[in-house]
Amino acid sequence: MAHHIPSEGDVQTVRYLFRAFLPLELVDAIIESAEYWPCIHTDQSRPVLVDARKAVGQGLKLAWCYLVSPPVPEPLSKEQGSGHSRVRRVEVKVQGHDQGWGEPNFLTATHPGPWSWFEAIIIKAFRQSSLIWLPAALNGPVDPASLMARPAFADIFADFTRWHIASNVIATQRKQEHSVVWTEEEIQGPRDAGGARGREGLGHELVRELQPGDRIAILALAQQWGWENHVNKASIDIFYSV
Repeated sequence: MAHHIPSEGDVQTVRYLFRAFLPLELVDAIIESAEYWPCIHTDQSRPVLVDARKAVGQGLKLAWCYLVSPPVPEPLSKEQGSGHSRVRRVEVKVQGHDQGWGEPNFLTATHPGPWSWFEAIIIKAFRQSSLIWLPAALNGPVDPASLMARPAFADIFADFTRWHIASNVIATQRKQEHSVVWTEEEIQGPRDAGGARGREGLGHELVRELQPGDRIAILALAQQWGWENHVNKASIDIFYSV
């Protein structure tokens, strides 16, 4: 049986009914415990090939913006809710694989792979109008560099914090399903704040930083000669309380 995802109106109705019998603090605690949160969902199913060799003049690092979420909404009503939206959980799913082959020099101490992976960024509300590539990305996967006279990756995303989603298994053409769930809570396990493939094990930062009007974008990346990222589909679910 599918899990029921409430609308903001559903949450407000439940809060209104419960308040007839219970104090507001207890009502909010019940809604919180049940994770009775609205969700915004978006998905994309378009095959895209990210080939690092096409960035030969930009350090052999290429990133496509594969999917952009709708903005985190403002609450429909401030009369019964908290007056603001608070993101509680983000679920990201991607499907892809690398070039399907490898050579011994693909993995070295200097350049440890894999170099076919996915990252997430936050597109803050205040900067959306200044991003040349965003209108195209809202309509489908896009190579931002192709719309900007092909600057280097570091120049395009210099002002963005990037979080690692997953890396493709090396040298296989089998489609891989990658899935991450990030909440406000820190998780135990390996983490790397300075990783070459985005901040690893620190997805709680993304959840805490999201504000109404912000969007999440999924980047599909490949780096180093011969590396590719074959992307098949992706989805984003943003759960928030009101």
